[in-house]
Amino acid sequence: MQRFWLALALCHAAATAASVWDGVFTEQQAVRGGKAYAKQCASCHGDKLDGNNQTPGLAGQEFLDMWNGMSLADLFDQVQATMPADRPGKLAKSDNADILAYLLKTSGLPAGKRELPADSDKLKDIRIQSKH
Repeated sequence: MQRFWLALALCHAAATAASVWDGVFTEQQAVRGGKAYAKQCASCHGDKLDGNNQTPGLAGQEFLDMWNGMSLADLFDQVQATMPADRPGKLAKSDNADILAYLLKTSGLPAGKRELPADSDKLKDIRIQSKH
């Protein structure tokens, strides 16, 4: 009987976990993120988010594959701690969330009705899945 409850709890957790495919950001947030990206990130990662010899691309299938299975909190925290490269950790959390919304939108993920929160704890339950 104990196995039944454990299996039920695991199924419930899997069913309630969000995915980047569930519309976890808004169009407006992605637009703001595009502006912040142009100002804070494009000089290193490229206008088209394709990176260069020293910096990775930040959109598309290769980007999603690199973060596949991780949470948006993992990505959010990484960006918050290390970017911009010339001023690590100086990016406002709200700008970071907007930029992540832009990266997700540019990677072909759907927008939704609620903004991506600028709080790592709230992003832990949103999984990055490279394929729908």
